[in-house]
Amino acid sequence: MRPATWDLVRRRVYLWTLTLTVIAAGLAGALAGAEQAWSVVAGAAIGFLNLASLARAVVRLVAEVQADPQRRPGGGGGAGLALVRWPVAALATVAVLWYMPGRPEGLATGVLAALAAFCLAALQSRADLSGDDPEPDA
Repeated sequence: MRPATWDLVRRRVYLWTLTLTVIAAGLAGALAGAEQAWSVVAGAAIGFLNLASLARAVVRLVAEVQADPQRRPGGGGGAGLALVRWPVAALATVAVLWYMPGRPEGLATGVLAALAAFCLAALQSRADLSGDDPEPDA
C-alpha cells in the first residue's frame, strides 16, 4: 500500500470516528445525561486506539510482504505491541468504568461507533485501496 493511500484512509477514519462519536455522544447526552455521553466518548477513544493500532500492524505487514514475498512469517518486531494491545484496552476499559462515572452501555456504544467509523472509511476508500493491487500478468 502506498503511503499516500494509507494517509487518505487514515484521515477518513479520523473524520468518521469524530463524526459518529459526536452524534452518538450528543444523542446519549440528550437521552441519558452527561455521564452517558462521556462514556460514549471514552468508549470511542478506546475503540479507536485499539483499531488504529491493529490497522497500523496490518499495513506494516502488507508492506513487508509486498517488499519481500519470500520472507518467513514471524520475523518482524511488531509482536510486542500485539501482545500488549488487548491488556491495555482491557485496563483502559476498567479504568473508565471504575474511576469515571461511566456506564457500560455508553462505553459499548462508543466502541461500536469507532468500529462503524472504520467500516465506513474502508467502504469509502475501497476504490483507492483496490488500486494498490498489482495488475495480473497476461
